[in-house]
Amino acid sequence: MAVENDGRRTMELKYTSRSLRRRRNTDQWECSLSHTDPLTGETVRTYHTLVAKTQRQAERAHDALIVDLELRGGAVGGGVTVRDFMGAFLSYKEKSSTIEPSTVRSYRAESRLICTYLGNVALADLSVPEVNRWMANMTANGYAPKSVAKPFRLLKQALKWAMSQDLVRKNVCEYCKPPKRVKTPINALDRAERTRMLKLAVVAEATSPLGLAVELALTTGMRRGEVCALRWSDVGDDGTVTVSHALGNGEGGFYLKEPKTGSSARTIPLTAHTAAILKAKRADSRRVLAEMGVPAGDPLVLGTQEPESRPYNPTQLGKDFAASCKMNGFKCTFHDLRHTFATMMIAGGCNVRTVASYLGHASVSMTLDIYADVDPEAKRAAVGKVDESFDLDMSSPALWEPQTAQPAAGPEGLTFTVAQLEAMLAEARRREAGHEGA
Repeated sequence: MAVENDGRRTMELKYTSRSLRRRRNTDQWECSLSHTDPLTGETVRTYHTLVAKTQRQAERAHDALIVDLELRGGAVGGGVTVRDFMGAFLSYKEKSSTIEPSTVRSYRAESRLICTYLGNVALADLSVPEVNRWMANMTANGYAPKSVAKPFRLLKQALKWAMSQDLVRKNVCEYCKPPKRVKTPINALDRAERTRMLKLAVVAEATSPLGLAVELALTTGMRRGEVCALRWSDVGDDGTVTVSHALGNGEGGFYLKEPKTGSSARTIPLTAHTAAILKAKRADSRRVLAEMGVPAGDPLVLGTQEPESRPYNPTQLGKDFAASCKMNGFKCTFHDLRHTFATMMIAGGCNVRTVASYLGHASVSMTLDIYADVDPEAKRAAVGKVDESFDLDMSSPALWEPQTAQPAAGPEGLTFTVAQLEAMLAEARRREAGHEGA
């Protein structure tokens, strides 16, 4: 466990005695100890010199040395830097096989940011002010709040693991707050632009996989990695497509993986044109392979049409799309096509739960959180619902004019002043009092 010593947090290590022997003709004794390195799990052996006149004194000095080393944490424990620790933590996460290779790759990039600013700080010296200063420096150097928050969350996770390993006593990140995240505006193409893009995509489908990728993203809301991982077996004869895999980006390149979440595995209905074009392309692929005498297998829809199909690299897809946008005057990324799909579905009155199902979101609240404010036209149209909720003509100028007070009307159309009404009320009270007295 971690202990306090002169205001410094150090890691308590358990030392085991290996040997104690006297150097010939001297009062010096050689002591050998061993402990387990808390990061690597390896046994480390250390050698120390004690001064004692007798065996009994040497044994006492030997015991006192072990107590002192365990309280101070020892040279090895106290000298572990944040860089050493993050390396050990990432190695542990990778070997545990609890995260995807793409996540490992992302963690390594975030760890490099942590180590750029905190790498030389001893783990035992890491403090709340130190972490806050690191995030402030990142912000001052131009990093967006999101880019600061991601490595902060990784460090927080790593320190939580450190606590479980008795490397530190508390997680200093629990007492720090990353910069407030600014919600990035959704960049969705309007009706005219998305129509123009779809027309260009349809024309390009005959010569490039980019055209079909764009149509799939615009009409299904699929992610880039999901589009590139689509196989012919995922395309149903009933006009649907099943998202069963995605391409992840690991240290060794792209690989086939399970969808992002459990809800990401889904079946999506296709438009008539998208279903027809996929059916025609699948038939064409099978015909060509049959003519070549090659087994059909199950090639990737956008990849090479061979048994060992090579995918359309998602990174290359992004570059090709960016070049096409620049050439045709569009200002968006490939992921913005997913935003465009969601926006047009919600604006068209589609049930939010259905949109969440299309997108593969884990919950409806996620869909609402991202797309609640993306359609100002829909908000303006909703004002009409407010008007319809009252039995008044909300557009009538008469409602805007101040109303003047009218005298109260009595029986048969007679009118009374305020003074007359007060006099009549006083008389009624006197009569009531008289009745009670009787």
